[in-house]
Amino acid sequence: MPVTAALAASTLLAGCAGIGTPPFVESRSCASWAALETHEERLAESDAVIVADTITPDGTAEVMGFDANAYRVTVAAVEKGPLEVGETVRVASTADNCAARPYGDGDPLLGDPPLRLYLTDVDGSWRTLTPFDGVAPAD
Repeated sequence: MPVTAALAASTLLAGCAGIGTPPFVESRSCASWAALETHEERLAESDAVIVADTITPDGTAEVMGFDANAYRVTVAAVEKGPLEVGETVRVASTADNCAARPYGDGDPLLGDPPLRLYLTDVDGSWRTLTPFDGVAPAD
């Protein structure tokens, strides 16, 4: 009889755990960002490099499975890529979603324009190259 009681108890407890992943366990992967320290390195890695003179908040956009700040930016100059001067495009500001504060000291797209944006095209949507090297003051 004790074996039957132990078997019944273990079966009952097994049902609490569910099948597969235990409850309340969340997993996510974090991107590893390459350091792009020079303008030339950022330029080489970008699909487009522009100078934006007008930057307006425009909600959020999904970047690597997370919501990131999005903006409408007006292109003042094109240094690389298919965008045209005067064009307004939507750009997501890539965040470091594994950090306690995804935008560190603040979203770089909230800086004073004009700003140089190093952009990558992901399935027809523009986003900054990395959380750290996607925006710089325009010289």
